[in-house]
Amino acid sequence: MARPHPVDLPRGEGVVPELLGCRDGRCSTTISVASDLSSLPVLFRRGGSKLPMDHTARAAVKFLLKAKLAEVYGNAFQDFFHDLMCLRYNDFLDIRTAGRLGDMSSDGLALVGRKLYSCYGPETVDPGNAIGKIRDDLLKAQKKRAGQFDTFVFVHSDRRGMHPVVSAELARLSALHPDVKFENFGYRKLRDEACKLEQAEVEDLLGQPLPVQEVRYRVELEEIAPLLAHLRRSTQTQRPDEHISTVSQEKLTFNAFGDDTQDELRRAIIRSNVIDEYYSDGYRVTERDEVAAAFRAEFDRIRVLVPDAHPDELLYQMELFLLGNLSSRIPERRAALVVLGYFFESCDLFDDVSAEGASSTSGTGRQ
Repeated sequence: MARPHPVDLPRGEGVVPELLGCRDGRCSTTISVASDLSSLPVLFRRGGSKLPMDHTARAAVKFLLKAKLAEVYGNAFQDFFHDLMCLRYNDFLDIRTAGRLGDMSSDGLALVGRKLYSCYGPETVDPGNAIGKIRDDLLKAQKKRAGQFDTFVFVHSDRRGMHPVVSAELARLSALHPDVKFENFGYRKLRDEACKLEQAEVEDLLGQPLPVQEVRYRVELEEIAPLLAHLRRSTQTQRPDEHISTVSQEKLTFNAFGDDTQDELRRAIIRSNVIDEYYSDGYRVTERDEVAAAFRAEFDRIRVLVPDAHPDELLYQMELFLLGNLSSRIPERRAALVVLGYFFESCDLFDDVSAEGASSTSGTGRQ
């Protein structure tokens, strides 16, 4: 199974960021993560899907963004805003000046949202200059860009918020121009937009890596630890390849795994009869259902957090749920994959193929 690069995904409420040794926006140390085993972060691997930053990374972004805004003003602030918006929105136009034509009184346009942006990022904020900028851009934009926007967005770099005099002017203009909506785009909006980027994107935007240290851990899922140990010890003869059910074959194809992942899952399913015999022990009557419920809950949680994750990523995520994110020995990984193959075949994991061709994760038992 292919393994893309790790990205943190939060679990629980125990992630505590600590910024130490940071001067002028540059951090000589990392953000440490304090958590107990119940709140350790789950690691995803990049593979083409949009994956969110975890709580610790977002804390670093907020700190570094404040430092960044203290360094950029004037045209540099507008360039920074353009970079951010182009990363976030496909319909955003980063308008440049063109000789005597200028920028036609727009520092940016959103085609779908029909928004016109006016950027104000001076080294020292002056309420009078800010009001002059707003009035001038609005008046000229209504002439030069008539019919191109419905919302006028004032973008500024004042980290303390909007000056009360400027807010009063926007309220006055809103009453004077009922056909135009007015929006504020200050530090908090810049922060929120930046925190929605992927980690690699926000590092490019800020011009430095986030000072975040990955937590490494080896934690076997408690309920499954005896079964994994049993599989590692087992030398029982596996089922022949042709004994894989037709349903499992169809399900492998339906879930669109990569070829290598399909091969690994097939080999795991062939050996999963060992698990059937393990759970047939009278002392483990309820254990199988409890483990299946834990698997389904974790699988559903990941699906909600990253709905467009590739099936190969989901399978690897479930392996991390079993073993932790430290490198595991081959026998341990094989045992984990047999467990995943077993619950895949029993319809507790991944989408099943119903009679109508729809998909479901029903947990209806072994086929």
